[in-house]
Order: sequence, then structure tokens, then C-alpha cells
Amino acid sequence: MYTDKLEYLGFDFSLVERNISLKEKNIIKDQKLKKTGTTICALMHKDGIVFAADTRATAGSVTMDLECIKVHQLAPNIFAAGAGTAADLFAVINMMSSELELQRLNTGNESRICHVEQRLHDHLFKHMGHVGVALIIGGVDINGPDIVS
Repeated sequence: MYTDKLEYLGFDFSLVERNISLKEKNIIKDQKLKKTGTTICALMHKDGIVFAADTRATAGSVTMDLECIKVHQLAPNIFAAGAGTAADLFAVINMMSSELELQRLNTGNESRICHVEQRLHDHLFKHMGHVGVALIIGGVDINGPDIVS
């Protein structure tokens, strides 16, 4: 069941009742459930941003790396938490990090989160869904702390 408050928070609890019902009927009793996917999150407070991510990298049902780094520094004041295809993610992170460094060297100003957001939006739109990354960008710039995804 969806409520407006849960949608606003970004959580989807619509399958909880179904899973409880299946467990009570012993339909999923003998099945071994497998949790997959990356968990990344960011929390904004008045003085900054806190990022968190798991460290497991998988390829299908096989765990490939138990100590994968998923929070990356784009600039001294901007970080990104990423999920998706590892090669695409590292290419996008390296491209954005290099572009921000060049911009800082040319202008002498700190990087801004709105610039990162616009450049990533343009890059990902240009590739029309063929770049498999999901990013949370956050940091503190002249406008204060901010998070974009």
C-alpha cells in the first residue's frame, strides 16, 4: 500500500504484505532468498553531507569483490556515490573529476554542484540510457550543502 508520505520519502513498502503472506503460506519457506544490488545513500545536515554505501560488487549471483569503493571524490568539496556497471561508473567519475579539476585551474574558483549536475545530465542524456550508472552527487559549495541524484 502506497501513502503520499512514503512516496515523498522515496520508500516503497508495497510488497511487504505480499512477502509476509507468502511466508505464512510456506510458499517461500524452502527458497533461499538472495539480496542483490548496491545500496548507496546520502544525508544532508546543516553543516554538510554524509555518504554511505555497501562495499560488495556482484556479477549476477557471484560476488566479485567484497571491498569495492562506491563513494568517490569528484572535487575537494564534492563527492559522488555510485551504483551500476563498474566500467561505466569509473569512466563517468573520471571524466567528471577531470573536468572539474580543469575548471578549478582555469577559473580559480571552487567547483559547484549545479555544474556537476548539468554536465552529468547532458552526458547521460546524450547516451540515451546506454551508460549504466546511478549517482548521488553531494557536497558543500557557495550555496551551502546540497544533494542531487
